[in-house]
Amino acid sequence: MKKLTNIFKNWIAYAAIITLSCGIVYIVVQQNFRMSANDPQYQMVEDAANAISNGADPRSLISSTADIEISKSLAPFLVIYDDAGNVVASNALLNGKPLAIPPGVLTYVKKHGSDAASWQPQPGVRQAMLGMHAANGKAYMVFAGRSLRKIEERTALLGEQVLFGWVCSLIVLFFVAFLQDTLTRSPKAVYA
Repeated sequence: MKKLTNIFKNWIAYAAIITLSCGIVYIVVQQNFRMSANDPQYQMVEDAANAISNGADPRSLISSTADIEISKSLAPFLVIYDDAGNVVASNALLNGKPLAIPPGVLTYVKKHGSDAASWQPQPGVRQAMLGMHAANGKAYMVFAGRSLRKIEERTALLGEQVLFGWVCSLIVLFFVAFLQDTLTRSPKAVYA
């Protein structure tokens, strides 16, 4: 029993370091995945806001291709609201209806100039959203978004990989602590 206690004492400090390291790896990589989900939207929103500020008609900024059903598509989308919160132009639908961003978000973007957030308009539909205020005589708010489904799948896989690495590391470390304890407890030499 004493031998097992000694092995555990040697193992626990290293186990804590491995646990902390795995936790840090998971958090850093997960945040990198999530933050990179906004990259296309930054380009879309900034380009649209600049175009509006330079006099472009908001309706001309939406592609003429079919509308994007955000509950099924991974494609990025663009929605432009006027100062009163009415949709001026959009290529996004949710369940076949025009996308309605919560009024509080519109007010926040109008007041602060921009916002980036994850938005879940219904279960199973999570979007990486970015909004920016644009002005040209009449003020507009431009929003771009895209599905977080693939990012969430990568995050789940990352969790499984980090968990597997953590468990394997703890097991290997236990055997190292066992060997260390065994080797340091070699029988004392008897000298004649």
